[in-house]
Amino acid sequence: MTSNCNANANNLLKRGKLFHNNRQNFMPVVLISIASMVSFIIHATAPTPAVRPDARQAINVNTMQVDEQMFTPSYKAYGTVIAKNTLTLTAQVDGQLTYLARNVIQGGRLGVGENIFQQDTSDLQAVLAQRQAEVEIATARLALELGEQRIAEKDYQMMLKDFEENEWQLDLELLLRKPQLSQAKAQLDIAHNALDIAKKELSRAQWLSDKHYFVESKQVSQGDYLIKGDEIAKLVELNQLRVPIYLPRELASDVQVGQKVSLYQPDTKRAVNAHISHIFPMLDNKIHLQKVFAEYTPSPGDPSSLIIGDFVEAQLLFPPIANTLRVPLSAIDSDHIWLVSANKTLKKKPVSILFQDESTAVIHNVLSDNEQLITNKMHSPQANLNVHLVEAI
Repeated sequence: MTSNCNANANNLLKRGKLFHNNRQNFMPVVLISIASMVSFIIHATAPTPAVRPDARQAINVNTMQVDEQMFTPSYKAYGTVIAKNTLTLTAQVDGQLTYLARNVIQGGRLGVGENIFQQDTSDLQAVLAQRQAEVEIATARLALELGEQRIAEKDYQMMLKDFEENEWQLDLELLLRKPQLSQAKAQLDIAHNALDIAKKELSRAQWLSDKHYFVESKQVSQGDYLIKGDEIAKLVELNQLRVPIYLPRELASDVQVGQKVSLYQPDTKRAVNAHISHIFPMLDNKIHLQKVFAEYTPSPGDPSSLIIGDFVEAQLLFPPIANTLRVPLSAIDSDHIWLVSANKTLKKKPVSILFQDESTAVIHNVLSDNEQLITNKMHSPQANLNVHLVEAI
């Protein structure tokens, strides 16, 4: 019985050791299994992250259809009509003013060929007669000297027969009276010149109008004694009028002499055609603009003609430019425009402005096929953003 008890005790001990050994072998497997189950549970029960919105959201834009066109650049400037030519009429000789046309008064008009004034010519007539007499005297002296020339020539020929030429120390110029002949001819020339001067002086005592003038001012009256240089009147020519126009230098460089310009008087609603006659090659010191002159020929009797002193608006037209677009100013963003590409994305292109007014601008055409112009202002636009067309004109 004792032996049975020992045997049972030994069996129990062996089983205990076996169980202990098996427990040590299974522990890592159990721990790994538990860790896997915990990880699966955490992953399965974790909160679902929020869905991030698409960063490439569409931007709302308005577009418009713009058509290619021909643009004729123009420029408006302002000026005042002035006379092309003015004349200060002065006395050319001394003498009493015996005649003065009654239209020689401020505002009076003078016609072509009209006798304007006449000075006393009695003294000038006397001088003219004296000069004519001097011409006759000089002519007679020259004729006498020519006779003396012939006599001297005959005397010389006779002397050659009596003496050998080499025995004479002769001055042929003096012998043949060459100096006397030159003097007589010179005196005749002087007399003729003096006569011409006397004739001109006589003609200057009278003045006939050579153009159409109006009298700006008058300084003398009939009966006054005038000394050479005294002012008689100031005249303004009516045949040609001109308008000084000031232009920016870059525009003035494109202006050509003979170019047409339209002149418009806003008060009277009168419009006439003129042309550029002169381009002044300097900038004005005060306003730094370049001056050009528009010339205008008024038609006699035309009631729509401009007059001196009219304030006018001058419009100059320049050569047309093809392939341009007229766009609203809202479409311009710092010398760029924004477009909708064929892929419905934003596209940015640089532009050069040819003309601009209060609401629109004219630019060179930079649009390609299937591109649309965006007309509204956008906040921080970026190229390649998706767009949504709100309104298309």
